[in-house]
Amino acid sequence: MEKLIEFSNAAKLQTVASDYSQIDDSYLFSHITPGSGGLSKLLVPAPLKLGGTLLLLMREGSQVTIEINLEEFTLGPGSFVSIFPGNIVKIKDSIPDDVDIYALYFDLKFAQDININLTAISIPPLLQKPQNVVDFTQEESDLLARYFELMHLNNLEGMNNQLKRSIAGSLAAALFYQLVEFYHRRLAGMIDKQTEGNVTGRRHDYVRDFIKLVHLHYVKERSVAFYADKLFISPKYLSLLVKEATGRSAAKWIDDFVLMEAKNMLRFSGKNIQQVAYALNFPTQSSFGKYFKHLTGMSPTEYQKS
Repeated sequence: MEKLIEFSNAAKLQTVASDYSQIDDSYLFSHITPGSGGLSKLLVPAPLKLGGTLLLLMREGSQVTIEINLEEFTLGPGSFVSIFPGNIVKIKDSIPDDVDIYALYFDLKFAQDININLTAISIPPLLQKPQNVVDFTQEESDLLARYFELMHLNNLEGMNNQLKRSIAGSLAAALFYQLVEFYHRRLAGMIDKQTEGNVTGRRHDYVRDFIKLVHLHYVKERSVAFYADKLFISPKYLSLLVKEATGRSAAKWIDDFVLMEAKNMLRFSGKNIQQVAYALNFPTQSSFGKYFKHLTGMSPTEYQKS
């Protein structure tokens, strides 16, 4: 049986942190530096279930192996870890004493109250599912560390907690937008890699332009014909190019964008299912439900409760 980690448990990081701060039971910042000791004892090998959202940025140190929802990851300098409510985490080995890690832990309500433009943060599942661990460059890691440090400094300011929470929410939103910008860089790189050797010249441009157009219009437009018309080519030719270049059909790319947005809205926006259906330009709640279940195997209501 996994141990549930909620805010009160996460606050124990203070005992091994060189820098620590928190705002009530909303969110906390912790900086674990080399030689602090005790981190391995806090994060026991037994499975842990997250009651909030935990973001980790590893700055330095030897490799650490963890398991998230039964999938194994190896962390090193530059690794960014996102662990969401309900995720189950297990530390595979003892944690080296030379690790330097920033940690932010949000309770569920704080995360839900962050004002994020869901359309702006939509990211297609590049590997068919969201990534819990992403490795960033030194430059990217340095920039992310500044966001963590700003949230820490905000905690230390002598203003009332309501103002602190408001500032923290804005900083958290800015951090998420920054992550999205990094992910989009990787999307462009992935498209280039997938199309390399498969299509060249103008054919390659069609594929890249198609992905960009989908990101701009998928909330309103789900037909391949719409995007083909924008590119002045036939739907059949566009489908052929995209499939040839990426191994996935044009319709699948569109569905991936729509599905990611639908999941974001159902889980985080506070909208009911009917509002989500209309926001995504479905004529009825029923048509949205059929579309969602066809792609995921569960109804929107079942997904919200999962």
